[in-house]
Amino acid sequence: MSRAKAVAKEPLYHAPLPAILYSAEAERAVLGSLLLHPDLVLNQAFESLSSEDFFVPAHRILFDLFRTMDARHQAIDVLTVHQSLVDSNLAAEVGSPAILAELTASFSSHLNIGTYLQLVKDKSLLRHLHRACSSIVQRIIDEPQSTSAVLDHAEREIFRVTNLSLTRSTVPVSVELRRALDLIDSFHQRKGKLFGIPTGFYELDGLTTGWQKGDMIVLAARPGVGKTALGLSLARQAIRQRYDVEKDAWVQPGHPVGFFSLEMTNAQIMLRLLASVASESLHKIRRGELDDSALEKLRRISADAQEWPLYLDDSSGLTIHQLRAKARRMKDQYKIELLIVDYLQLLRSDSPQARENRQVEIAEISRGLKGLAKELDIPVIVLAQLNRRVEEGKAEPALHHLRESGAIEQDADVVLLLHRLDSEEESPPTEIPYFLHVAKQRNGPTDKIAIRFNALYTRFEDPVRHNG
Repeated sequence: MSRAKAVAKEPLYHAPLPAILYSAEAERAVLGSLLLHPDLVLNQAFESLSSEDFFVPAHRILFDLFRTMDARHQAIDVLTVHQSLVDSNLAAEVGSPAILAELTASFSSHLNIGTYLQLVKDKSLLRHLHRACSSIVQRIIDEPQSTSAVLDHAEREIFRVTNLSLTRSTVPVSVELRRALDLIDSFHQRKGKLFGIPTGFYELDGLTTGWQKGDMIVLAARPGVGKTALGLSLARQAIRQRYDVEKDAWVQPGHPVGFFSLEMTNAQIMLRLLASVASESLHKIRRGELDDSALEKLRRISADAQEWPLYLDDSSGLTIHQLRAKARRMKDQYKIELLIVDYLQLLRSDSPQARENRQVEIAEISRGLKGLAKELDIPVIVLAQLNRRVEEGKAEPALHHLRESGAIEQDADVVLLLHRLDSEEESPPTEIPYFLHVAKQRNGPTDKIAIRFNALYTRFEDPVRHNG
């Protein structure tokens, strides 16, 4: 191997960190305060910092030791800390007792502990950012042909640092037990009520208790069956209202929703939504056949729609990396609480492996969407296609009918299969019967739910329920 090739594979930034990325003096000031005034600064220091925030290795060891001693209710002073270091065979590594004498001799005032803690914390964040940038540069060198993958990696690294919580503390089980009991009490008090984002369908809400944070929900059907219409019905319900725990009531506006339409334009999406909300015929709207009263109603609804927390993106030909980047920005800018993607098979992956194998590509896209739900901590509803075998012998859809199904079925927390029911009698356009098969639910039961499609207004509804 030539010298040039060997050098190209060496990791970058192997040189010592520049002094601007750490402050040994601030670290000593924090540790000196802990040694001399533990009763005054201990809780504040442990809530603000972890041992990883210290740059000097000996300082990390000492901070961990202080935390351990405090958990054991041991007194913290120069003598007890030195003895603990000796008992743990760490005295030589840390340089005790000399380092303890240095910490106390250079100590100024515990009254400035807030400033010292913030300085140590800020330097730690700069080192995280430095490592992230180093990782990005190394990724550029390693994968210069995969621009989208590099961009996704870069954004993920910077996003992680930006949102990094540098205040970690150990939580005793007593605290978590209280939280668990509070949660159980809230379950009991809200018996029969939703805990997630409402679906808009009575039986589906009963099965799922609403869409849950971090879940990937796959809604699958054959082309032309109504995936987009159902996706918009779900979006409409989510933005309509939310449950306010303090008021114990439903309030408006609802949950902010992001909607990626890879097949239809934003204008087409809005026409469908307005027709659905106004209960006006989409066909008549397109043909310009609405009367003055209907037009006035649409104008009123359009004025109200200005306040809808709905955010649309009709970019076509997106890669999974591009969609993830756009979704992160949606979450950051608009605080979306639900994301809908229409639809999975129109996304692409530009990794070298994906170019050669469609199943590998779908697996990468599916993993990317599930990872996005967890990263943003919101439910992600992904529309998907069923394969043509559903049409053979008029078979009811099942999990194995998912197109390129293996990874999708595995990654999904919930799988919904939409199917139009055949009937010898022709249904009126407002009462086309469907069922929604909850074929998989990781944390709940499965079942088949009757719904209906209102073709005039392009929306799905609960069937009319009769008493008795």
